[in-house]
Amino acid sequence: MLRAGGLDPEEWSGFAFGFGIDRMAKERHGVGDVREMYTNDLRFIEQF
Repeated sequence: MLRAGGLDPEEWSGFAFGFGIDRMAKERHGVGDVREMYTNDLRFIEQF
């Protein structure tokens, strides 16, 4: 990834971690697939 971004991996290192609010909502509300939150399906949205 660093090389693709134009950085020398011998000089730079990195670590990435993320837990978005959409993942937290998925777990809290028992949604099976996080992609459902972005479908704009009213049947899904009206549950909340």
